Amino acid sequence: MASRPLEFALRYALIFLCALLIGPLNAAELRQPLPGVHAIVDVRVVTAPGEVLESATVVIRDGVIEAVGADIQPPPDAALVTFERDDEQPPITVYAGLVDPYLAIAPDEKSDASDEEDSERIPGRHPLIKPDFELDARAWPADRVEAHRRAGFTTALMAPGAGLLRGNSVLVNLGEGGMSENLLRRGVAQHAHLQERAPDGAYPQSLMGSVALFRQTLLDAAWQQRARSAWQANPAQARPQWLHGMDALAPVLAGEQPLVFEAKDVLDSLRILDLVGSDFDLVLVGHGEEYKRLADFDRKVPHIMPLDFPTAPDVESADDGDDLGEHNRDVSLEELRHWKNAPENPARMIAAGFPVLFTAHGQSSPAELFAQVATAVERGLDADAALAALTTGPAEWLGISDRAGRVAPGYMANLVVVEGELFAEKPTISEVWVDGHRFELARLTPPEVDPAGTWDLILGLEGMGDVEATLTLSGEPSNMEGTLVVMGNESPLSEARVSGKQLQVKIDAARFGGAGTVSINMDIEGERGRGNGSGPFGEFTVRGTKSSGPGDEETRT
Repeated sequence: MASRPLEFALRYALIFLCALLIGPLNAAELRQPLPGVHAIVDVRVVTAPGEVLESATVVIRDGVIEAVGADIQPPPDAALVTFERDDEQPPITVYAGLVDPYLAIAPDEKSDASDEEDSERIPGRHPLIKPDFELDARAWPADRVEAHRRAGFTTALMAPGAGLLRGNSVLVNLGEGGMSENLLRRGVAQHAHLQERAPDGAYPQSLMGSVALFRQTLLDAAWQQRARSAWQANPAQARPQWLHGMDALAPVLAGEQPLVFEAKDVLDSLRILDLVGSDFDLVLVGHGEEYKRLADFDRKVPHIMPLDFPTAPDVESADDGDDLGEHNRDVSLEELRHWKNAPENPARMIAAGFPVLFTAHGQSSPAELFAQVATAVERGLDADAALAALTTGPAEWLGISDRAGRVAPGYMANLVVVEGELFAEKPTISEVWVDGHRFELARLTPPEVDPAGTWDLILGLEGMGDVEATLTLSGEPSNMEGTLVVMGNESPLSEARVSGKQLQVKIDAARFGGAGTVSINMDIEGERGRGNGSGPFGEFTVRGTKSSGPGDEETRT
C-alpha cells in the first residue's frame, strides 16, 4: 500500500511533464481565456451626466461592470488598478466611454475595396442607390478605430460613406479584433446624402436630379411592397417585376428603422425635412448653421451634430496701415456673423428642444472635438448636456442605454480615464477600457526637458530610406504646439507633450494622404533626440538635432 502514493506521484509528474512539452504545440486549441477581474480604486467617477462620486471603486469582471461605489471592497481575485497622485495634480476621473453616432466609412477605407457588386453592375440598379449595402468585416478601419479609441470613444455607429441611398450601418465597440469581436448590432439605420452625383457624367449631375432620384426610389420601393403583397395574395395574376435592393427600404417606409440624412447646410436641412415625410424616423447629420433658421424647422428631429467652428477671420491690415489689405475684403458680413454665432449653435438647439448628439465627424482628428466642446461650453452649453450628447444621448438613440453611456453595474466596461476633466481643450486621457480590455495610453511623468524650438529630423522609412523633416515646437512642455514639415508638406501637430525626457507627438495622418494618426516618440538628451514613430504607412525611426531655441532667428544648418 505504501507504494501507491509514490506511483500516483510519478504518474502526476509524468502527466505534468508531457503537458509542458505538448502544451506549446496545442496552445491555440487548449488555451482558455482567464477570467478578467479588475478593480479601479480611489478615483473620481462620473457615473452619468451630473452624477459624481468623488472617491470610488469600479469593479470589472469579464468585460462588464460588476460594482461601482464609494464603499466597494475590491474582490480578492481582482487585479488592482491604482494611480499615484500628489496634492498638486488633478484627480483621476473615470467617465463612461464616449459613443460616436456617426463614423462614416468611405469605400476606399475598406481593406478589400473591390466589391463584387461594384465590379459587376446589377441590371436596372442605379450606382448611387444601394439601400441593401451593409458594412462587413472587410470594412473595419483599424487606424480610425485606434484614433477614436485614443480620443475616448469606445462605441460607434459605422455608416457607409458613399452613395445617395447608402445602405445600413452597424453598431460596434472599438476594441481590437476587428468587427467579428466588436459587433453589437447590424442594420441599425439607413443612410442618405443628397449631394452625391453619378460618376462619369451620368444622371444625376445636379441637386434637382438627386432629389428626383431619391423620391422615385422611395416610390419604387413602396410600389414593390404593394405589388408583391398583392401577387402573394392572388398568384393567378401576373407576377410583378422585382427591383433589386428595394426590399431593404421596407423598415424605413414603415418608420421602423431610422433614416439618417447628412445635410450640407441649413437650406439642405429644410429641403430634407420637406422631402422626407413625418411618417419616417428621420435623423439629420447637421452642419452648424441650424441656428440661422431654427424657427423654420417644422419638426424637432434628432440631430447628430459635428462641431467644427470657424476660426476668426483675418481682418488685420495687410500693411499695418489704416486700409484693410486686399485679401481681407473677401471676409463677408455673413462670415463674421457665423464666426460669432456658430459656437452657440448647440446650446440654442438644445434650448429649442432638439435632441442633439455630438460626433467627431468632420474633425481631422477625433481628439480635436474636445476643444470645440470646450468652446461651446464657454458659449452657453451646459457641461452636463455636453457629456450627455456624447454618452447617454447616443446610447439611448442607438437602443443600448441599458449597457452603455453610464458607469453602472451590468453595463459594458467601456471607460475613459482622464487626468482632470474631460472637457478641456486638450484633455489628458491616460487610458481607455473597451469590454474590460485595458488600453494604456502614454503614461505621463513630470517633464524633465524643454524641447521648445526647431529640430532637424531624419525619419528612417522602410523602402524610402532617410527622409529629412523639420519639427517646430512652442509652449509649455506639458502642452505644446507646433508643426512638422516633411517633403514641403507642413502639418500642424494634433498633440505634443513631454513625459520625463520623452517628447510625444501626434499628427493627423490625413495630412499625408492616410487615415488615422502618425505618432512620434523621441527621447531627448541635451540637443539630440532618438526614437521611433508609427502610422498607417508603417513604423519608422527618428533621429533629431535641435538647431535653434524658441524665438531664435539663427539660420539653421
